[in-house]
Amino acid sequence: MNSTLCRTLRKMLADGFEQYNGVIDPAVYERLECPDPKKAYWVCNWPILHCLGCRERCTPKDIRGFQMTLPSPEPTVIKWQEKVNTLLKKRFVRPAEAAFCLDVSERHVRDLVDEGILVRHIRPPLRITAESVKAEMERLDN
Repeated sequence: MNSTLCRTLRKMLADGFEQYNGVIDPAVYERLECPDPKKAYWVCNWPILHCLGCRERCTPKDIRGFQMTLPSPEPTVIKWQEKVNTLLKKRFVRPAEAAFCLDVSERHVRDLVDEGILVRHIRPPLRITAESVKAEMERLDN
């Protein structure tokens, strides 16, 4: 696995993709003209699927032939909490990270910064104090 593929996979996992563990109909590989289906490595953020098994990086236009897998709710909640705790150990977070923690859009986070609810670092690029994100999370929980 080369460094580009590692970065791609890391970004996809951060964006909510997970390893696809469903059954795939052999007709899918015929439709995609896959030279070696044994090398296929699928990641999924249902209904979006990507194969990272070769240089082609196939992304099927339809999901025919892919078994739909149901997510397990508990591990996802636990993973979310772990990610939030990891992010909030830092002194400053990016707007996208704050949005993830608060479960809001990045635009809403920027609005909260403009309103003074979230505290930003003085110098660009925009960074938000983890303490202000924690305080806003506590306020939303009450």
